[in-house]
Amino acid sequence: MATAIAGTSRARIASIVEQSPGAVPAAIAVASLLWCAGDEGGFRSTTWMPIQLLLLAVLFVCLLALPRPTPSRPALIGILLLTAYGLWSLLSIAWAAQEELAWDAGNRTLMYAIVLALCTLWPVRGSAIAWLLGALGLGIAAIALVEMVKAGGSSQGVQYFNEARLSEPVGYANANVALWMLGFLPCMILGGRRGVPAPLRGLFLGSACLLAGAALLGQSRGWLIALPVTALVAVIAVPGRGRTIVSFAVVGIALVPALPSLLDVYDHWHPYQPLGHTWDSAFRALLLCSIGLAMVGSVAAVLDNGLELRESLARRISAAVVIALAAVCVAGLIGYAAVEQSPFTAAKDRWNSFKKGGSEPRGLKNRFGGTFGTYRYNYWQVAWREFEDKPILGAGADNFGRAYQERGNSTQTPRFPHSTEMVALSETGIVGGLLLFGAFAALIAAAVPALRRSDLAGAGAGAGLVMFVYWLLHSSLDWLWEFQGLAGAGLAGLGLATAVRRDPAAGRSAVPLLAGRRALALGVVGAILIAASVVPPWLSAREVRNGAEIAGSDPVGAVDRFDRAADLNPLSPVPQKAAAVVEIRAGRYPQAQRHLLDAFERDDQDSGMYLLLAVLRSSEGRADDARRLIAQAHRLAPHDLVVERAIPILRRGRKLDPREVDRWIQLDVKERVGGVGAN
Repeated sequence: MATAIAGTSRARIASIVEQSPGAVPAAIAVASLLWCAGDEGGFRSTTWMPIQLLLLAVLFVCLLALPRPTPSRPALIGILLLTAYGLWSLLSIAWAAQEELAWDAGNRTLMYAIVLALCTLWPVRGSAIAWLLGALGLGIAAIALVEMVKAGGSSQGVQYFNEARLSEPVGYANANVALWMLGFLPCMILGGRRGVPAPLRGLFLGSACLLAGAALLGQSRGWLIALPVTALVAVIAVPGRGRTIVSFAVVGIALVPALPSLLDVYDHWHPYQPLGHTWDSAFRALLLCSIGLAMVGSVAAVLDNGLELRESLARRISAAVVIALAAVCVAGLIGYAAVEQSPFTAAKDRWNSFKKGGSEPRGLKNRFGGTFGTYRYNYWQVAWREFEDKPILGAGADNFGRAYQERGNSTQTPRFPHSTEMVALSETGIVGGLLLFGAFAALIAAAVPALRRSDLAGAGAGAGLVMFVYWLLHSSLDWLWEFQGLAGAGLAGLGLATAVRRDPAAGRSAVPLLAGRRALALGVVGAILIAASVVPPWLSAREVRNGAEIAGSDPVGAVDRFDRAADLNPLSPVPQKAAAVVEIRAGRYPQAQRHLLDAFERDDQDSGMYLLLAVLRSSEGRADDARRLIAQAHRLAPHDLVVERAIPILRRGRKLDPREVDRWIQLDVKERVGGVGAN
């Protein structure tokens, strides 16, 4: 009996591989991206680097075990261009001021190329793409549900909310919203498709409602801009426009009863108190709306799946829905202009406030009704100046943060330009920009043919394309390229859209890859080189993380771990700088200076290290050295509040206490990123 069952299972697996060989590697990629999504969006290198090694091994095995890949020509060009962008980012180590950041950036992009290859190289049968993207959407919905349940049991709101906005599991509210939307879009689109079992359609719609509510809790204005454009693209690009519109509408209508409660959370949140009744009411309302839509959607799906309509009638109904949507949009614009002001005037006012910059005023009922005051425009100005200074090569991958410290107009310390386009141009120059944008263009071109299908495959391909479009739009306004769980999901959706085969004739435009010994040799060399690039910084980051975890209880052990981390990653000053901080807190100032001087050998343009060394020299009574070093720190970071606080003390000839300055630094970090400035 067991033998017969095993034989049946093997036959079933063999049938799946034969009909849809791309489903296996894509499923592994999707599962890995869900892991990243639930662990701070995959931002930390200790999360994504081991996953990158796993996916690299999977890709190598698939190249050996699965049928010979035959991607379309545009899809192959897209993979090669993205891989080249990763290699160019690695090459920027040669001219980057912070070499270790360029190393990590190059490895990150190579992981995206691996994810793309797993989702693109082998064909995917029509229904398989729907199940893959549906699983991704439902997995993200499950993450949202778990995080909201955990938030209700937290002792302090700041554990799950930052400035009154839901920020977990990613840790950054805007990226959190993007994660929910990357799950919402496939759930919403597939929830309205015939060919999907009725209970699953209801589950998709209910999950879409839950994710839309979670997105509202993040109150991201970038989302507010990206969503309508994405919706328009979805209506235009996804086959079955009427169904897409209806799905959007039913999710929106189902969410209406929960809106007041969801927005009230922003008004009544306090960082150091439990979320309380306001949160309980909001979560209960959202859950009831989602469950109700799931039940109603399942019943409606049963009726829809059993309804037979002539194709001509179905087209007329779809056209009528599109016309009705256009009429509603026009009426809405006219009504807004009559009650409030011209939409063009409103957009101009928002743009002017965005360019002016600054922090938003306190006391707002919600962020959606406030100004667009932010420092992003200044980030982009600094990034553009970096591009103008080095237009061909760029400043080096991930090397924006220090430029903003020196040239920016605010006390903020962004590490990234908050725009994927600016990342490419300012950090990797024209060469990098052409590689990245060329990859995106080629992949979109490869996905377009699948959108001509009117079946579930076309809807799945449309969902994948729309996921990428949303990610690209939102990442044009924020730093989402740096989150593996987000950028990887967008690229996976686009890759799967390119893998859908229209018909057997599609193979005529496919490009057969190398086979035999040449392919094996090339694959082995490539895998070894990528692994050699990933393993040292990964092990180093693990040692830094482990050292930080024990620094309070075992300073000596922490310093030992930092020393090992420094040996593993010869480019990074971070381990030695971390060791210096531990030594300062332990009162061992000579040892702290030794670690700082070792860090200086790897990076002599870090304002923070000049500050710490100035404080240590001051504590020794070397006033002239301290003033010289603090002046250098101020030159590199003219808006650093801790540096500005230390300068007058040193000018008066007084000594600085290193541990007291360390407390200043901790308070400054908490004030900037700790979420204490809530309404």
